[in-house]
Amino acid sequence: MKKNIYELDNIDCIACATKIEKSINKLEGVFSCKLNYILLKLIVTFEENMISDEEIEKCIHKSLKDVKIIQKNNKEFIDNYEEVSKFKKMIFKSRR
Repeated sequence: MKKNIYELDNIDCIACATKIEKSINKLEGVFSCKLNYILLKLIVTFEENMISDEEIEKCIHKSLKDVKIIQKNNKEFIDNYEEVSKFKKMIFKSRR
């Protein structure tokens, strides 16, 4: 199993973000796909024996022609993003 995190650009509305997310979730070999519209971050977990990075990227562009992939799978970026996510979860749990 592999996880890619993409930083995207040129997504103007939540409907466009949802369209990309739904298209990728339909691909065989994709376990999960979540697009954070505010941060424009797309997280895709998939089986690399069933689907390639290139197929996922083609699907992103096919879903929304003007979307741009700014950054993909930067190790520092992934670690940073996951750290921020854990921190946010901790904060929200402490507010309950």
